[in-house]
Amino acid sequence: MKKDNFSVVFFGILLIIFRYYFSMSVNYMYFGVVLILLGVVAELYPYFSKLKRFSKAELANIDQMKGIEFEEYMAFLLEKAGYIKPKVTQAYGDQGIDIIAKKDDVKLGIQCKRWKKKVGNKAVQEVHAGIGYYSLDKAIVVTNSYFTESAEQLAKKLDVELWDRTDLTKLLEQVKKQAK
Repeated sequence: MKKDNFSVVFFGILLIIFRYYFSMSVNYMYFGVVLILLGVVAELYPYFSKLKRFSKAELANIDQMKGIEFEEYMAFLLEKAGYIKPKVTQAYGDQGIDIIAKKDDVKLGIQCKRWKKKVGNKAVQEVHAGIGYYSLDKAIVVTNSYFTESAEQLAKKLDVELWDRTDLTKLLEQVKKQAK
């Protein structure tokens, strides 16, 4: 819970407690309940807003996302596709891994690249380095674009899986099919 929302809820609870212990006006209790509800709604609104936005996303929407939003979306999509507990890592200093998830007892590290141009070797090198840092079994680089030939060659040598725009489209279709 965010600090501001927690403060509002906490203050609401205090008002209700004071109402009972100090025989204050009933209005304080109502005000406390309203504060609690406001704090809870303020905490839940971003979650439901993101859920609504992500559940209808198409490639055109993905192409407009910011990098971190794409990471959050990919975690959402992976969970819908049956991956276990996809978790977005910290935004900076993530050691080349944006999402950690599990599928079929394989611990995966995923790097997300929401780019307009082709993704090169650097992404493959970074995600490969993250395997050891996070004690992962496998690494994946996913993009809404495509990969350079050099990145594909390096990924093959390092056993890094590459998901390009075509694979992302297939994943979107799979999740849509499962939702029906």
